[in-house]
Amino acid sequence: MIQRTLTYIAAVFFITQLSACATTRIDRDIYSATPPDHGTPKVSVWGERNVAWLERGNPKGFPVFYAHGNPGSRLELLFLDQKAKEYDVRLIAIDRPGLGQSDYVADYDLLDFASDIERLADEQGIQQFGLLGWSSGGPPVLAVAHHLPKRAKFAISVSGYTNFGELDNARELMKRYDLRGPEMSKERPKLFNQAVKLIRWTDITLPNFYMKMAEAEMADYDRNILEDKHVADIFMRNQEEALQQGIKGTIQDLEVQWAPWGFSLTDINVPVYIFQGQKDTFVPWKFAEHMAKTIPNAELHLKPDAGHLIPLDPVHQDEIFSIILKHAE
Repeated sequence: MIQRTLTYIAAVFFITQLSACATTRIDRDIYSATPPDHGTPKVSVWGERNVAWLERGNPKGFPVFYAHGNPGSRLELLFLDQKAKEYDVRLIAIDRPGLGQSDYVADYDLLDFASDIERLADEQGIQQFGLLGWSSGGPPVLAVAHHLPKRAKFAISVSGYTNFGELDNARELMKRYDLRGPEMSKERPKLFNQAVKLIRWTDITLPNFYMKMAEAEMADYDRNILEDKHVADIFMRNQEEALQQGIKGTIQDLEVQWAPWGFSLTDINVPVYIFQGQKDTFVPWKFAEHMAKTIPNAELHLKPDAGHLIPLDPVHQDEIFSIILKHAE
């Protein structure tokens, strides 16, 4: 009984942390007349491994590789498809291992993601490109910027983590936000695993319950964005898609980001734009401040009234895509 109680409490902590990139109410289906874009992936076969990826926007536009949140998947491109078309941008997203439809790969880290982007870019004949990552997608795009400085023209990190190996109080900042993931994964790994399993079960079988708990922990800014039924429906499908294979990919992806990275922020030599809301309840805004001070050519866009869901806000989408357009010209 005690163990079940602890697991339930842990799940509440993790639901509030992870849900910003992965929740919605099941009753927010607005597609009674028009079928939804299911985001059916293309699949690259690299050895014995299947890698699922998606592209949206203008297929002839300037290419930008997008990294999704956690739990999240390639379906996040559906939030940005229309705006990408308006700005003539070609968005491409890979499902990271064990998330969405990509095969799980053990011991996969941020620089492995960078190598995957390099390989996909080569397959597609793309020489130069931009990078955009949201939430847990921030660290992967910074890894690509570090790994491919001659090909990446810029990187944009939105509501993302900083390098825990270079910010001494990163874990303490998470605790202050009542975000116990890093602490629990390190000190109580079995409980951590059970908590994430319960999150997956709750999201897939009780999405309304999951959403209500998540919204209770969100900033008003984020809750207002999720009132859009179209956005909410994509949230639901993105969440369910992310967790189809189980929890191994989710846990590995998070633990890699909560550990010291395999590169230094000081060695990133491309322009980096950092967007962060100060009302974000899922990522401490001080992370953005640290990145802006540590990355040599970084520009901080701190939003006092914004929460975590900045990429879903049309106003901030225009700001982000204007930066992309500047580098594409």
